[in-house]
Amino acid sequence: MESDQSSRPDAGTPPPTVGEARAVLDSLDTDAAQLASRLESPWWYNVTLGALVAAAISAQALPGIPGLTVIALVIIWLPFLVQAYSSRYRISMTRPAGPRSRRMLLLILAVLALLMGSGVALKVASMPPWWALVPASAGFVATVLLGRGYDAVLRSEITAPDAPAQR
Repeated sequence: MESDQSSRPDAGTPPPTVGEARAVLDSLDTDAAQLASRLESPWWYNVTLGALVAAAISAQALPGIPGLTVIALVIIWLPFLVQAYSSRYRISMTRPAGPRSRRMLLLILAVLALLMGSGVALKVASMPPWWALVPASAGFVATVLLGRGYDAVLRSEITAPDAPAQR
């Protein structure tokens, strides 16, 4: 039985030398560093996302239809924001690159869920509607700051995936 290697296009090509393989790996490291440098969200992204989060949290204080309308508008606008970012910068920020960015993303989701729940708790407790500004403001600040932190963790995982987390 003949080997199927003769039909492969690289059958006559010798394997790369150690130096050639090292050069290819170095170029991949350079590509990863260039990609990581592009992972800095523009200033408007986290601010707009924070405004949408604040609107969703504060909508909990609105009665009936107006509150549902605000939440529906936020749900409609979120994909447009993510799509605008992804198409302009050709990078998706919603997929963690490793364990640290996955933990950071879960932390962001937990904080935002807690703040959303506190908005609902304020409504259930019949607190004055202006109290919803407290968790809404916290949601805005958390989204902007944690979003910047997520960018940094994602960049570090792409440039040095095996490096320990810096504290």
